[in-house]
Amino acid sequence: MPNVKLSKSFGFVFAGLVALVWLVPVVMMLAVSFMPPNQRAPKFGGLLINGVSLDNYRTVFSDAPILRHLVNSLIIACSSVLLVVLFGSLAGYAFARLRIRWKETWFFLLISALMLPIPTMVVPLFQVNKTLGLLDNYLGLILPYAAFGTPLALIIFRSFFEGLPLEVEEAAKVDGCSKLGIYWRIVMPISWPAIAAVVIFQFMASFNEFVLALVTIDRNELKPMTLVPLMYSGQFMARPGVMFATLALITIPVLVIYVLMQRYLTRGMIAGAVKG
Repeated sequence: MPNVKLSKSFGFVFAGLVALVWLVPVVMMLAVSFMPPNQRAPKFGGLLINGVSLDNYRTVFSDAPILRHLVNSLIIACSSVLLVVLFGSLAGYAFARLRIRWKETWFFLLISALMLPIPTMVVPLFQVNKTLGLLDNYLGLILPYAAFGTPLALIIFRSFFEGLPLEVEEAAKVDGCSKLGIYWRIVMPISWPAIAAVVIFQFMASFNEFVLALVTIDRNELKPMTLVPLMYSGQFMARPGVMFATLALITIPVLVIYVLMQRYLTRGMIAGAVKG
């Protein structure tokens, strides 16, 4: 018993230290965002500031059409989420339930795209978008984001579908329901844990992406929120308070999505890990 209590205490301490490591940058960001504009050098990286001011947030809303940039980010992120959920769930159901020749080989080839981060593919993606006329176009970001997000969605959906009992699907098949009908009418309505996990990961990835957006979107009216901080940083102009206020605003939509769907996240991630 003492060893068990000691292990639990060590686990709580370790979890607290990990949480502290993750929280310190967030606290620094918020502190600098509320820093008075005339204060140029925050102490201890922003943990200590002299006074609190909302002027940085007022500057963000007055200097840049921040709401327009937010709408741009939401259009891009939500569109990529819809595509990933649709194609990831269809592919996941096919790999979980259908007989496919060389199924595991195809599955490995599809998920191997996880080893290709977006920054390493910026140059070829830029050339493809240029050839297809997708520069300064939402589709120039939506389609690559969806392509890079589908492999992870495929893994989550396949694992979840393989953990579902077959009895309900077999009963529907006896009643004359097609495979597509079973997928749409029976499987998807009970797949909220997997859908929530995919939505959270894909929304975070596409909403926070920076490098591809930087080389794809040049028109100010189409720029997502991740490009707005560039307005307040540079060799000859540095406004850390305004820049960090923008970064704080960028985190709000991701935080809202996570809070709304986090209760399904754990179930979606562990689905299919243990099968009876």
